Amino acid sequence: MPKFLRSGKVVLLLQGRHAGKKAVIVKTADEGNAARPYPHCIVVGMKRYPKTVVRAHTTKQQKDRAARLAVFVKAVNYNHIMPTRYGIDVDFKSTVTPEVVEDPSKRKQAKKAAAKMLKQHYLAGKNKWFFQKLRF
Repeated sequence: MPKFLRSGKVVLLLQGRHAGKKAVIVKTADEGNAARPYPHCIVVGMKRYPKTVVRAHTTKQQKDRAARLAVFVKAVNYNHIMPTRYGIDVDFKSTVTPEVVEDPSKRKQAKKAAAKMLKQHYLAGKNKWFFQKLRF
């Protein structure tokens, strides 16, 4: 069977505090590991989406509204995600690793780095669907 859950794939989270949020798969563990013996993946997701920008806003307001995004980093069971047809070409592998998920201080630094990468991606105008709140 072809492997469709791979890094860069956009997924929707179905369970937990971030249910209904979009996330990007960074690393997969199909067989699990010692800490998590079930198939799971490490994701970076949008905790808070950027606010909408309209033409009536000043350039300072536009910059501030676009800058307000927050991310989360966590390990998620395959049963609790729904893959989409979308993908993002942001490379989080250097900042988000399995060790980062376990250590809160490292996770905080990883979230800042991931938010910075996603903000640059957003300001470049790429993957607009990923940066919009899912309405349901």
